[in-house]
Parts: sequence; C-alpha cells; structure tokens
Amino acid sequence: MEDRDVVIIGAGMAGLACAQRLTEANVDFVVLEAADRIGGRVRTDYTVAAGRPLEIGALMIHGRNVVTHDWVLESGLHARPLPLMRRARFLFGGHVRRLPSVDNLLHRTVGLRAFYQGGVSLPRAIARYRGPDISLAEYLDREAPLPGARSIVELLYAHAAATSPETIGMQAQAEESAAATEEFGYRNFQVVEGYEELLRRRGASLAGRIRLRAAATAVHRAEGRVAVQVITDGSPLEVRAKRAVVTVPLTVLRAGAISFDPPLPADKLEALRAIGMGEALVVAMRLRGGNLFERLGDFGTLWAGTASTFQRAYVGVRDAPPVITAFVVGEEARKRSELPDGEVVAATLEELRSILPEGVTPGTVEAHAIGRWSTNPWVRGAYTYPSLGSGMRHRRNLAAPVDGVLFFAGEATHYGGEAATVHGAIETGYRAADEVLASLRPT
Repeated sequence: MEDRDVVIIGAGMAGLACAQRLTEANVDFVVLEAADRIGGRVRTDYTVAAGRPLEIGALMIHGRNVVTHDWVLESGLHARPLPLMRRARFLFGGHVRRLPSVDNLLHRTVGLRAFYQGGVSLPRAIARYRGPDISLAEYLDREAPLPGARSIVELLYAHAAATSPETIGMQAQAEESAAATEEFGYRNFQVVEGYEELLRRRGASLAGRIRLRAAATAVHRAEGRVAVQVITDGSPLEVRAKRAVVTVPLTVLRAGAISFDPPLPADKLEALRAIGMGEALVVAMRLRGGNLFERLGDFGTLWAGTASTFQRAYVGVRDAPPVITAFVVGEEARKRSELPDGEVVAATLEELRSILPEGVTPGTVEAHAIGRWSTNPWVRGAYTYPSLGSGMRHRRNLAAPVDGVLFFAGEATHYGGEAATVHGAIETGYRAADEVLASLRPT
C-alpha cells in the first residue's frame, strides 16, 4: 500500500500537464500508467524516414497560439509550419484538382467560389447554427453547397474528427465552433524533432513519479479520500490519496475498465455515452519507385473521399524523404487495425492506387510503421467528436469533480472548443491540477 497526496491515472498529455503543475506546487503525487510508455495517443516513428520523425499517433500541432508551442520552446525543440491544406489535392472524376485552382477560378467544383464557400461561409454558418439536431450530412444536403465546398467541409469537420458526416451533430458542432479560439481549419505545425522527443524531455523530470505497466482497475472514495486498486506488472497494489485525477480516454471509462465505488454520477455516465469517439489508424509508408511525387508535385494532403487521407509530413522540405502517411478513419480503420501488418499495408497501398489518375503510380512500400489506436486496450479509439445528441454540457459534466476528491482531465473534458487536440488535453491537465490544488487548501 502507498499513501500520496494525489494519484494521477494516465500519463498522456493531460496527465503529464497535471503532474507538471503539481510538481511546481510541491505536492506529493504518483502517476499510474497502464502502458509501458508515456504519451497516450502520441507516438513517433524514427525508422521509416531513415531517422527523421514520422508521427503515427497525434500528427501535428493544431493552431498558432496554443500551449503546445510553449512546451516545444521550453523543451529546447522546434516547430515548423505544415501546410497540409494550402497544398491539398482533391480528386474529382479521376482528375487531381487544387483548391482554389488558378486555371479554373470560376469552376463550380474547384474554383474560388467553392473554396470560399467551404473555407469561409459554410464554417461561419455552422458556428451560427441554432436549428434542430441533424447530422452534418443532412445539413449539407439541405444547403447544397458546391461539390468542392462540400469536400472541404467533410474533410475538416468529419474526416479530421476520425468519423463520417452522418455522425457529426450540428448542435454540438455549432457549440464547439463558436467556442474555439483557433481559426477554422487551423494553421498546422510539425514538431521538428518529433512528439516523442517532446515527451522524453517533458517526462524526464517526472521519471521518479511515473509508474509504468500500472493499470488502475478500481477507484473507491470515502471520507474525503480515495483508494485506487492497481495491477502493476501482474501484482495487486493499493494507492491511497487525498485526491485522484482521472485522465484516461473516454472509451476506456465507457468500457468499464476502471470501476468506481460509489458509482459515478448519472450526468457523468450520460456524458460518457453521448460524446462521440472516432476510429483511426495511421499507416506511415516509405515508397520506392513510382512517380507519385513527380506527377502530383509537393502536395500536403491528397483526398478522394475514401476512408483515408494521404498526407506528407515533409511537404515543402528540401530533399524530403519519399514517405506518405495514410490517416484511415471510421469502420475501415477498425477493420484494418485487426489485420496483420502486411495486410494493412497492402490494403492501404491499394486504396492509394485506386484513387490516383491513370499513369500515376505510388511504387512499392519498402518500410512502414502503424499506429493502431482503435484496438489499443488503453486507448480504444482516436479522439472525441461532437456527435448527434451531444452538447457542450456533456463535456462540462465529464470534466466536473466528484465529491471534491475525484477530478477529470483529457481532451474529452475540454469545453472550450479545443477538444480532440494535444493542446486541449494539456489545458485540461492544468485545469484539473488547479482544481486539486484549490481543494487541498485549508478553508
């Protein structure tokens, strides 16, 4: 048995942020992490691109003015712009199109009007939406935007959320959009040295306080304290503390991987059911042969409305390695996640081949790395999205402390429009730590 002031369950970005704030306040705490590594849904591969980092978890920093940039600078690392949308390619009718296309400014599919509709007027209308809770797909059917505009919206609101337009709820999306502080579509950035290096440096000072392979299975609260049951390397352990902070993904809680005694309040259980969780698979591939990069140019994103977007982590970089990353979402992500590596790569390469115009070939895959987040038992999905029937109230209820001793963090608990992001997770870790510190102060 151990006694601490605070126990943090989960060493993802929210857990690390919470730990940082408690360290600064000289609070005695321990972090329990079920996996054999810290970082949660953040993971970097350094093999596929011959030593250069490729993200197979969280792919980028979303936004120009977010706390992740502070972490990068404080850690002595660097971030560079990642112009995925500015160099996007969309496939329509077997042809690759840029948006907007200089050669077709008046084209109803790829022209300037479609670009403005998809990037400006529709996002503004979505943020102002106050109608019935219909799906994004139904909303777009009603509005009948230009095809290019619809592709932009479906890509940035649904595919980027690791789900489909049929599952996005307009009421919740409007709340999220209105609350967000970063612009629609984001300015995206890449951690030059890789997110794993950021984790290594941020976690170094916490090494003695983080316990890996320590899965919390039950949380009991009574008389103003908590007792956490843990299985660590196959052996049972009880950690008692004044406070506990739960930072594990929504789907882990939804699955009942951690039991609570007394049970969690009804509004929190409702939130766990209501908030959506996307499905994602990341497949990084180094290509050999073929003419994909020569024929399509230095593109950032390639999309044809299929299960995957194909992205280039080194777009705009001189002597960029011949690598491409498939971000696979939805049911297809879960289906492929259950396949052996070779079959995952084959299916993903075949999808890429199927969308390319005649005469454009990707070649063969000579190295790969796969991030299977949907089938990872400590994650069970991608990240949350504003589903039909949900609302910001559900995020607030999920974030709310219980009995003054149990606190919650993680991207799912962000109610300021920045859920499903690394910086959103960090902000909730800070928020939960501040709530804990306030509760520990003498009254």
